[in-house]
Amino acid sequence: MIAIENADGLTAAGGALWVKTDDGRVVRVDPATNRVSGELKVDTNSDPNDYCQGIGTDQTFVWACATTDKGTDVVKIDPASRRIVRRVSVGKVFDQLALPSTARGLWVLSGSGVSLVDHETGRVTKYPLGVRGLQVAAAGDLVVVTSSTENVVIALDATNSSVIGRTTLPAPRLAAVSGSDIWVDTGDGLVRMSRELVAKAKYPSLGAGVDGDLVATPDAVWLRAGNGAITRLDPSSGQAVEEVAPDGQQITAGSMLIAYDSIWSTSGDEGTLTRLRLG
Repeated sequence: MIAIENADGLTAAGGALWVKTDDGRVVRVDPATNRVSGELKVDTNSDPNDYCQGIGTDQTFVWACATTDKGTDVVKIDPASRRIVRRVSVGKVFDQLALPSTARGLWVLSGSGVSLVDHETGRVTKYPLGVRGLQVAAAGDLVVVTSSTENVVIALDATNSSVIGRTTLPAPRLAAVSGSDIWVDTGDGLVRMSRELVAKAKYPSLGAGVDGDLVATPDAVWLRAGNGAITRLDPSSGQAVEEVAPDGQQITAGSMLIAYDSIWSTSGDEGTLTRLRLG
């Protein structure tokens, strides 16, 4: 267990793990030693109570949300130098936890739509959706926007930003893209859907809720409940194949990441990052 005050979102890049904290820092963790090996303050606002959530990677650089006195930006961080190399004003939605990338750029929720940030130039292209999204997932040629306040899920073609599906679900929050399937955590449990958002399977006994997380890897879908319990599902069979309990540790709201042959999980109230080695 690694102590990181206000630990929240997670991503992996440049041979390290990166943790976004709610007090405006990006913390580097060395997976070889399980120790904090640096941090960078990204928020520049004068009000310490004004902060944002969100971190991700384009597989080369780290991207994180960063508040200013004028709004909510995203910053591009060089993992080698641990310096901010670009700041982009995009008006990011506070609630967006993951900052996913596809070949075209970084996907950021802003206003009543989604914005695409070019990885190289920082140019912002906005695509109106008519709803205020709260979470977004993206992989390959799919982008998924969820809005738990408006009970809407929207799927877009990542290559041209056209809408390919739109449906209503009860309080949809987190989403994950696994191959051509979309997994959505809702108020009625986990739902597996096609790229056109047609339901294929429902798991009413599984849910991440507002305190958990949902992520996909090439061969699995991982769901973390609010109490820290983790379920691994096999996308080929659609079955839950493994459950990992928090082993008596106090776990509260936080994020999860599968990287460096391990499950990493934050617990914001406790200010901890937990590492569980995979088989």
